Amino acid sequence: MRNRDDKKIGKLITAIACGKNSALNELFYSTKEQMYFVAYRYLRDKSKIPDVLNDSYFKIYRASASYKPSRSARNWMYTIVKNTALTYTRADISRDESSLSDVSACSSDFVDDCIADLALKAALSSLDEESRTVIVMKFWGGYTFSEIAEEMKLPLTTLYGRYKTALKTMEKYIKEENV
Repeated sequence: MRNRDDKKIGKLITAIACGKNSALNELFYSTKEQMYFVAYRYLRDKSKIPDVLNDSYFKIYRASASYKPSRSARNWMYTIVKNTALTYTRADISRDESSLSDVSACSSDFVDDCIADLALKAALSSLDEESRTVIVMKFWGGYTFSEIAEEMKLPLTTLYGRYKTALKTMEKYIKEENV
């Protein structure tokens, strides 16, 4: 069943690349629920999901010519939605950092929490894309190591090693910034 759906999605993406505009509508209506949950997994904010999905389907439309039918269409779409959601998350992080510039009227507990949060965000931004994805999927996405390994197409031992290295890198970054 899943393989048949994947083939159908692949045919729709190919049809979009060939200029068949109705294929985009059909693709949207046949995959919107799945893509909604992918976006929600990364955002955890329902109000941003329509924007993420809108941007994602536009990116799918633009990138349809680069889709390779030998690959999983569903995973190709998941990757686009995931990356779009992560972009929105990073934009939120930078907006949050800029909105915290005036902390003079805040309680000391709130300021301490903000500083710790900023340190974590800065430590995350110091990681390479793949390591950051592992950390975000594990802590904020609620994925298991097996699910992350499957999603990223990595052996479980490799993924776990990258996870441990990323944590050590973040710890070192935070310690250096607090010295």
